[in-house]
Amino acid sequence: MENRRIKSPSPRAKALVYDYSTPLKGAGPARFIGLLKDVAPSLRAGRKWLGILGLLGVAASALPAADGGFLIDDTGFLVRVLENQAFGLGERFVYNVKYGFITAGESGIEILPELITHRDASCYHIHTWAKSSPTFSAFFKVRDDIHSYMDARGIFTWYFEKRLNEGSYHDLKVVDYDQRGGQAFMYDDGVPKDTSDIPRFVQDAISALYYFRLQPVIEVGQSYFVEIHDIRKTYPMRVDVMARESVKVEAGTFVCFKVEPVLESAGIFKQKGRIFIWFSDDEYRIPVKMDSKVLIGSISAQLKEFKRGTPVDLDSLQNEK
Repeated sequence: MENRRIKSPSPRAKALVYDYSTPLKGAGPARFIGLLKDVAPSLRAGRKWLGILGLLGVAASALPAADGGFLIDDTGFLVRVLENQAFGLGERFVYNVKYGFITAGESGIEILPELITHRDASCYHIHTWAKSSPTFSAFFKVRDDIHSYMDARGIFTWYFEKRLNEGSYHDLKVVDYDQRGGQAFMYDDGVPKDTSDIPRFVQDAISALYYFRLQPVIEVGQSYFVEIHDIRKTYPMRVDVMARESVKVEAGTFVCFKVEPVLESAGIFKQKGRIFIWFSDDEYRIPVKMDSKVLIGSISAQLKEFKRGTPVDLDSLQNEK
């Protein structure tokens, strides 16, 4: 059966991103080193390293659908098709992770240079990572990786893999999303553990970031609501758009919108404190900064370098099943 294009409405929306930090008052390097062992349990409990990038993504899926249409593929699946000039293959963002005024490590999020195929769908392969600095690793070593396979046409998830290595804590979770059948299959360290129902075009915590970046407009002072699949279940989230502000980071100065995602239920990013996220107010919706409160002080991820990507030509995917 030939793919058929269905026209969808073009709802309006706007932009987003900026501030939150509680630095250590009166804390010099010596005091900071002394606090590392006290802070480590808080970091383990909150899983803040990749959690702040994940929550950055969670905020995205609360917004209205971007401009686009739909296809009915050979299996009868109604595939969403969204126009995209905001991101693409080869895009890369790198962040300094700071604890107070000390650089504690590095994190990043990138789209690998080539599409991959998963469940007969062409996907962007997104990789997110976090690693602690040599000094911080002496007390609390972090080596975290997340992989997400996101539909190149509809910007929704097909696969999510989370590998956490934080101090003595190690965890491997995989979720394989059957978007056609409406189910998600979870594996714990390679062992099948759970099957859950999912809504159509459900997002994972990373793919949602990219869905947000396609939104033309959001409004300061408004709240948005969304459900996001979190390893075993779909959880509700409220996203509050707080302000429009200027943000200065190593990568430059950006006019941004500040948002606060609020989890209504506990999930992999169990909320222990407030989290704020900033996206650039332009057509690229660059994730510029993230701040998260921990037991002592706060963790902040600040953009230090980035590379633009090449959007995929959607016409080249139209004959795909």
